[in-house]
Amino acid sequence: MQGISRLVSGSSGGAAPARWGVQPSSLLVLTCLGLLAVGCGKEEDTRTLEPLQLGMTKGMASIYDQGETTIYEVKRPVAFPIVAPTAAEQASLNGAPVAPYPAKPWLLNSDLKVQVSWTLTNLDPETHGVELLIDPWNEFGRYWAGMSVTDAQREEQMPNLSGIDILMELPGTASGRPSRRHGTFTTEDMKELAIDLGTAMNIILTAPPPDPTLEAEDNPAVGLVNHAFAVENRSYKDVVIQQYIPGTIPGLTGFDLGLRTYEEANVAVEILVEVVDTGNEKVAKRDDDVALLPEPTAFITIANGP
Repeated sequence: MQGISRLVSGSSGGAAPARWGVQPSSLLVLTCLGLLAVGCGKEEDTRTLEPLQLGMTKGMASIYDQGETTIYEVKRPVAFPIVAPTAAEQASLNGAPVAPYPAKPWLLNSDLKVQVSWTLTNLDPETHGVELLIDPWNEFGRYWAGMSVTDAQREEQMPNLSGIDILMELPGTASGRPSRRHGTFTTEDMKELAIDLGTAMNIILTAPPPDPTLEAEDNPAVGLVNHAFAVENRSYKDVVIQQYIPGTIPGLTGFDLGLRTYEEANVAVEILVEVVDTGNEKVAKRDDDVALLPEPTAFITIANGP
């Protein structure tokens, strides 16, 4: 089962934003790790975020309660220190839009590499099912999964997939098994995530908007976007969405980190994010006095439920 995605910026609850809605901005300070030499005279500058934590506690309000399904969720933004274009550069980008984007992208997928290492911890004696969520950003917006209608008469809905959406069993402290799980979203995983976001934007632009009176299976664009984001599907071999993959892929500028459970729980995740500039100087150095891209305020979504 997949859960519901809502942007709550590190807290529970909150109303679902409208498409292209507004959220307060926040940026995280990253520190420099070192330099790696690469071919063609370019240097890779590797930086990392300070460790970031996100947790949920028993007693918090649910974000969804319908029939037998109750869902709890927390989220927080994670921004990368991407150098912003100058006013003149942005004007030039705006004057040469590249479909499906409203402007030519400033940051390309090839301009950086991203890796996310995570540790998920269960603080309760009982075992929980926990979803780890990553919803990607680019310079044009942030993805918001939301829900789609599965039964209009009964007002039942189905959660859409987050950009990375993994449901796992997390043993309790009294289970006799480790109550922590570790993993890494590799540079290839995050490169794929950027491709999936660009593909979703193209699908949303070219397909008819979802009809709120129709069920999910009658809204093809909903299925295509969920298919693009499904972690088991890789764009280079996915014949279903090949035609929707744009020729130009913007780079990731950050993401929303999330946790979701289907019962009250005390669980937490810690992440370590590495950001590598591949040589085009789009990732700001630690002590650079430069303007950074702000946290995106536009929402990219295929949701046709609240």
